Parts: sequence; structure tokens; C-alpha cells
Amino acid sequence: MYTKKDLTAIILAGGKSTRMKQDKGLTYLQDTMLVEAVLEKVKKISSTILLITAHPGYLQFGFPCIADVYSNKGPLAAIYAGLLHSKTSLNLVMACDTPFVSEHLLNGLLDAYSNEDVLYSEHLGKPEPLCAIYNKSCANHLKNRIEADVLKITDAIQGLQIRPISFDTEPWFTAHEFANINTPEEILKYKKI
Repeated sequence: MYTKKDLTAIILAGGKSTRMKQDKGLTYLQDTMLVEAVLEKVKKISSTILLITAHPGYLQFGFPCIADVYSNKGPLAAIYAGLLHSKTSLNLVMACDTPFVSEHLLNGLLDAYSNEDVLYSEHLGKPEPLCAIYNKSCANHLKNRIEADVLKITDAIQGLQIRPISFDTEPWFTAHEFANINTPEEILKYKKI
């Protein structure tokens, strides 16, 4: 059984947001910023939260903001930066633009974790490596992959002890849990949910 103190939540908020034309995490959906919706959920399962971003707008949330160690290397570099600064073995990695992630899903990941290097969600057979638990021990492996320019997360985690888990058949699952919002059009679409 894991407690809130055993887990660090690492929220990736450093993307370029080119399609949104403004910082994604700080974009509003209804009356809440996308990153606020994610923070609201992860605060229920972790007392330690790291925001991986160099954008000063995230300082308002009161959590440490950490810049990437490797610039322009995508989300893999952000995961690595988070693991490097984490003080816990268990680390929940989340994207800042997934406002519908549920507490059920996060607790499901935690309950299913059994010492893998990476336990990641899967939806309709598609891996969701930005909704996953990463063990701090895999940081060096990820560093080597970044330095070898293997930046696609699903490729980079090969060679680690990995396990996918699907929640598709759970009664609480809505299929919106993994929706990530990248464009102003998607903001309008998801306002109806």
C-alpha cells in the first residue's frame, strides 16, 4: 500500500503549444486552466508535485517548476528531468493537457503497480506513456536514450521492465480520460463535456 508521501507527481508542462498558439496548460477550459484540472486530481494521491516547465506562468500554483536538462528533446527529456529531481521511487507522470483524467484511473495505476520500471496506461491498444508510473531507477536508461536521440517514449522504454494496463472495461471509464487538448477547436469541442 502506497501513501501520498511515497509518490511524486511529475506534470509535463513544457511543450511548445504550437497548435494552441498559447501555452496549453495555462489555457482555460470552462473556468479552469487545463493544468489546474490535472493538479486537482493528482493532489488527491500525491503530496509532492513537480511541474516540468521553464514558463514563469506556472509559478502561480506554488509547486517547484523545473526546466528540462536537455533542450528541445520533447516529453522524454521532461520525464527524465522530473525523475532526476524526484526524491521518491514511485513517480506518476502526467501531461498538463489531459483535464479529464480521473481519480479512478490514477488510483487504478497505483493499485496495479508491482515494481515495474514503467507501468503505463493503454487505451484501445494504444499506449499512453504520459499517464504512467515510472520508477526513479529508470532515469539513467532514459538519459542514455536521449543522448542516443531515441526520443519516442515507447521506443525509449524498451529494455526496461514495462507493463501496459487497460481500464477500458472498468464501469467508471468514459474514454475521455486520455483526451489531450491541443487546439482552440478542441477547447470548443470539450467545453460540452
